[in-house]
Amino acid sequence: MRYILLAAFACCLTTAFADAVDTNYEKDNTFYGTTPYIELANMPDLGACMPAHPAFDSPEFANDIVRYCWGKQQREDAARVEEAIADAEWDDLEKVYANWKEAFGLTVSKEATPKIYALLNKTLRTTDPTRRAVKAKYSRQRPFERFNDTMPSHEEDELRGEGSYPSGHTLRGWTITLILAQIAPTRAAEIYKRGMDYGYSRVIVGAHWQSDVDNSRMAASLLFSVLQTNADFQNDMKLAQQEYQEKTATRVRPLSAANKSTNAQVYAIDGRPVDGQTHGIVVSDGQKYIQ
Repeated sequence: MRYILLAAFACCLTTAFADAVDTNYEKDNTFYGTTPYIELANMPDLGACMPAHPAFDSPEFANDIVRYCWGKQQREDAARVEEAIADAEWDDLEKVYANWKEAFGLTVSKEATPKIYALLNKTLRTTDPTRRAVKAKYSRQRPFERFNDTMPSHEEDELRGEGSYPSGHTLRGWTITLILAQIAPTRAAEIYKRGMDYGYSRVIVGAHWQSDVDNSRMAASLLFSVLQTNADFQNDMKLAQQEYQEKTATRVRPLSAANKSTNAQVYAIDGRPVDGQTHGIVVSDGQKYIQ
């Protein structure tokens, strides 16, 4: 009889867990307005991939403390604090993407750039949920909680008691960075800097330790590499690149034997014609390339 009761109890737990998963799945679909490229069960298990967060008595945690103090110092810069507060946005996706506007060179919105917006939403629908199990596994205390600090972004009530490791904002922010840099490779330097600063913003407001941020960038890169194997993602990326080029009047075309004429003239930076072995500007079929 005891075993029957235990089996029945286990069955109830399994059903309840499945219901919870299904509920989260539907909530995610509603929030992002789309289904994922790859189901969560088929994505890498970050809990198995990521190292544990630094122990309290480790040199790495000492660095976390130093970086926490650094973040507190950055609060003296009003403009940087304002940026960090903007970076704290989570629920309004257009506001989130707006944090890359200057670096990307284009405003991303559902109306203005539907292909780019759809690619970002579907990508985040795929990657964002991977953080939940790891947060629950480690339940790391956040900096503002450990030091009983206030947050410039006023997220205390929302974040208190939720695990600090990994950083969901950084996981998302670095994924956005990688996506936008692939769409607009000529602006990669500006986009990557914005992505780095986005992660630092979480240290500045006291939401995360530096190690949370650093390891989350690694996790985002891992997930991004998996997305590259998905045919639907690749197709949507091409559509987003085309949309970017149309909206910005740019053309991204790699220099290769396929698109470089055999008789193409090469010019030095100062405009002097040179031989084809010299680095310079190649003019081929009416297009300019850097060699």
